[in-house]
Amino acid sequence: MMTHNTPAYSRARMLAILVAYLLAACGQEKTLSNEAEPSVPHKQSSPFGVCPPFYLRDESGNVINPVVGTNTDQPYSPKQTCGACHDYEKITKGFHFTQGMGEEPTAEQAARCLWVSMPGNFGGNWCSPAPLYSYLSPKHNDTAITMDMTPFTFITKGCGSCHPGGGPVEFDRDGKRYDHWMSDPQSGFSPGADNNLDGDYHQAHWSSTGVLEADCLLCHMPNYDLTQRNKQLSAWNFRWAATVGSKFATVKGSIKSEKPVEVIYHKKLFNPDGTIEPQIVREPRNEACLGCHAQPGWKKRGANFSTRTDVHLRAGLKCVDCHPAGSSATDPRIAGKEEHQFGKGDDPGGLVRNDLDDTVVNCTDCHNTGRMGAPVAKHLWLPPLHLDAIACQTCHIPERLVMPIEVQTSDVFNTAPKIPSPGKRLWTFYGPNGQFRNHYGYLEMMGYDDKPTESFRPKLVRYKGKIYPANRIHSAWPGIQLDDETAFMQPKMSTLYKMWTAHQTDATKYSKLSKITDDNGDSVPEVNRPEEIDALIQSVAQVLADTDYPMAGKRVVWVMDDRVYISGTEFRTLDMHPWEASTYANVHKYNHDVLPANAALGVNGCTDCHHPKSNFFFASHVKYLFDENAQPVMQPQYHFLELSLPAVKIGAWREVYLKPIIYGLIVVLCLAIIAAAGGVALRWVFAPRPVPATLRPLPLVVAILTGAGAVMLFWRPQLIEYMLPTRFWLDSNHFLIAVAILIVGLVALLWELKSRVSQIHSKGSWLKSLIGGQLAISLFLACITGMLIFLKIPGLDSVTRYAYTIFDLALALVVFGAIIVMLRYAIRMAIVPSPPLITGQL
Repeated sequence: MMTHNTPAYSRARMLAILVAYLLAACGQEKTLSNEAEPSVPHKQSSPFGVCPPFYLRDESGNVINPVVGTNTDQPYSPKQTCGACHDYEKITKGFHFTQGMGEEPTAEQAARCLWVSMPGNFGGNWCSPAPLYSYLSPKHNDTAITMDMTPFTFITKGCGSCHPGGGPVEFDRDGKRYDHWMSDPQSGFSPGADNNLDGDYHQAHWSSTGVLEADCLLCHMPNYDLTQRNKQLSAWNFRWAATVGSKFATVKGSIKSEKPVEVIYHKKLFNPDGTIEPQIVREPRNEACLGCHAQPGWKKRGANFSTRTDVHLRAGLKCVDCHPAGSSATDPRIAGKEEHQFGKGDDPGGLVRNDLDDTVVNCTDCHNTGRMGAPVAKHLWLPPLHLDAIACQTCHIPERLVMPIEVQTSDVFNTAPKIPSPGKRLWTFYGPNGQFRNHYGYLEMMGYDDKPTESFRPKLVRYKGKIYPANRIHSAWPGIQLDDETAFMQPKMSTLYKMWTAHQTDATKYSKLSKITDDNGDSVPEVNRPEEIDALIQSVAQVLADTDYPMAGKRVVWVMDDRVYISGTEFRTLDMHPWEASTYANVHKYNHDVLPANAALGVNGCTDCHHPKSNFFFASHVKYLFDENAQPVMQPQYHFLELSLPAVKIGAWREVYLKPIIYGLIVVLCLAIIAAAGGVALRWVFAPRPVPATLRPLPLVVAILTGAGAVMLFWRPQLIEYMLPTRFWLDSNHFLIAVAILIVGLVALLWELKSRVSQIHSKGSWLKSLIGGQLAISLFLACITGMLIFLKIPGLDSVTRYAYTIFDLALALVVFGAIIVMLRYAIRMAIVPSPPLITGQL
């Protein structure tokens, strides 16, 4: 330990003083370089680890001081203010800020989706679970009719409400800051103009609205007002949004409404020297994350994020405990001072920065080590195959209490109430129960916190070698197929909205749409019959022609899951991963809302999954949305898990019938041992005199009465639970029980072999040979299949699955053979006057 009088301590103290002096000197030099800034910008005595009082700065880096009225007509700049101490450029490289900008689409996206230019929400992956959705216009365009969303409308359409700023809402695809470049005469751009059909500046107003700089306080200020920030975005007051969200000032006026924007700072928040010291936290609160993730988490995953439904939230964990960043992270891919690449999982529906998959703190990181006080999970009773092939979530999220969207059709007009924006009326949602869901109506009417509780069993998928609970979303939508492309384009939402509203106003317009009706009586029309498919394809083709959309070498198709319909009777099938329900819709794994361990699958034994009525293998799930009668086409879950019907049926038969037979035979074996042991005890008590004939059957009588009592217990289930081992105990100790059976069987075999050698020509030797052979074969089968189970030889997965059943069948035969051996001995003890204590001939 270094003490105060050591040379090392003195050197350390001098070094600390020197560093403090240099920091103060740098701060003074910076202050002197800015004439508007007071001479003492910060309290140098502030301890490290927290933000000291600081000045707000405008976009030019000038100090804003409401106390003396300096620059108070300017909104504060997060980049200049927070960037004075923190590495803004490094921070904004995080995928929360870029949202895919600068990344190439995945090979699969490129092969499927012509509209995808980048893999994230900004350039390709739709915010809604499936098409249709606004797509990002290319940087260079030949005609305005094919252009859709731009970075400017990315903000104004609502995407910006959950974007923290920076990245694609600050810089264009050439790396230029939008407002600076548009204001530069060399750009040749004008606010609201076509601007050479540039995908970043077409009809944009960047020079007056400003940009969205990365707003640090959006996450790091607990009382940040996200609602007021988003109101500023709706008013096109982009550069003022952070000032209002942090509650530093009130902003009046609107760029969109062409009303002058005025900033009124709240002077009471500022210190006498003009600095401010708001509440800032190092680790964002859960509310900061849920401000953006709660609603899509509900829509796509049925996530509740509530202490009522999640053991982790009930234990007080934060989102950042599992999704760390910066110095809190341990994975080298994301760890480092001010790194803002948050720990992420591997979700089939999330394609941003796939190179950072599985940087999240996973289940075993805590439950194998006791990290953060987590209970250490052993699972010693589970065969290794289960933990290798089944994800933790599969058993620990056996039920969901909030329904997500499982089906999104984008081919009819949704007339349900409380849908807030026109484009969302092109989406019709159905839940896991197959019923219509007015998701946005629920959100508008009840809000997130009061969403209805509707329990259901999650679907299971096999993803990258493991079984996960997931939401496999189905889709149906009109697409545009190019003659020389395998990928598809989607028509613009605005075009289809125009088609449907025109038809509803005047039924003679796009009149074929009248053929699309409700065929299943749920009051919601659906496209399912051949004439309805033809009507939709022809109507979409007509509206595209009416809007002069270039259709040379293209045709309209209807895409439903993995089918592409050229007409109502002609379709081809697309390639699809086993975990997907649709080639053009998301798959989202369930990771949140984990139930307590005593509610997990398996707490009642193996029959929780391996049972003919178990949802795990035999639940029916939607394969296709609708048949011609508007009824869903169903398929059992084992099909989606890539398992065969014989394998799962034999597994269920093993657990429901074979194992109880084994446990019953063990009881009979115990009774036979009691009878045999009782006979030996009587011989020992009466030795050397013969046991009286009246007492010899006594052990058999005791064994029979004990067995009768055991049978009677089956009519008293609660008494069975009290007196006998539970099914879970028996299943969880199956290995030890199997070892005990094999030992008993081996002893019985050796006993038979010894008897066979000593009395080879005695009466009944044929029976000894039969029992001995049966025991030998059963023991051999048990050993071979047991080795297959534990070795898990690659390429023999199917054989290994059957090995479980063969192993248990061999155990049953071993117990049966041992019972015969013991019963023969017990009976001989009961009827032979003076038998030796070692087994002889019956």
